[in-house]
Amino acid sequence: MTIGVIMDIGGYQFDLFNLLLILGVLWISIAIFMPQYKFRNIRRRRLSHIRQMEREWGTRVMAMIHRKEAISVFGVPVYQYIDIEDAEEVLRGIRAAGDSPIDLILHTPGGQLHASIQIARALKGHKSKTRVMIPHYSMSGGTIIALAADEIIMDKDASLGPIDPQIGDLLRGVFPAPSWIHVAEKKDMDADDTTLIISDVSRKAMDFMRSIARELLADKITDEEKLTTVIDKLVGGEMIHSQPISAAEAAGLGLPVSTELPTQVHDFMKLYRSVRTNVEYIR
Repeated sequence: MTIGVIMDIGGYQFDLFNLLLILGVLWISIAIFMPQYKFRNIRRRRLSHIRQMEREWGTRVMAMIHRKEAISVFGVPVYQYIDIEDAEEVLRGIRAAGDSPIDLILHTPGGQLHASIQIARALKGHKSKTRVMIPHYSMSGGTIIALAADEIIMDKDASLGPIDPQIGDLLRGVFPAPSWIHVAEKKDMDADDTTLIISDVSRKAMDFMRSIARELLADKITDEEKLTTVIDKLVGGEMIHSQPISAAEAAGLGLPVSTELPTQVHDFMKLYRSVRTNVEYIR
């Protein structure tokens, strides 16, 4: 027995319920598979652009780009940051480069400390010249990676960021390690046990980050006093964690920074479409 409203279209009869069901299945299929098709297509274009840059520069080009992209299932953006999967892929890429120079294009808000340090150490240990290229920003863990390169090439308006450790828990929130130490010292023995414990962990994290910064920069800044000043600036909590360090400021600190960013990098970044934009102009 047929249930539903019978529609007569062009001499053909359709059950309205079944028609709506078919249309619903078709819509869901398009919503799921169309983004995948678009992603494969845009990824082919990105890889083609990377091959072109490799031919022009004579280097092994890699890119680690973290942004919310419009290409996603049902239009739901994916929040990206440096994680252990990124570290695995970059380390494989560095090993595959052999003795070739490496150019790493970075666009990231940061991420996991462990993964960032792994990438930085692998990049620093590479046999040939390494360059990190920053078209917009490379903050926190991204800055740690940038410090490992022989040369940091930034757009004149791009930025790095502080690398002070961020410590905390779900209940109290995550705050800069220097701030936990400051509060514990201010309250002294009036501080609760948790604050004292987090302060102790923060001191250890600060010492660790200073040693990492020294490991990455010692061969680039040979003057010990200047090296200590740079490390204190990046790690010491003088700046808030989200504070941008411009290309000019980074060069002023003594980091190996130039602003001769190849135009191909900006062209490459155009292949990453944001979820939405409030900015309109004639392109």
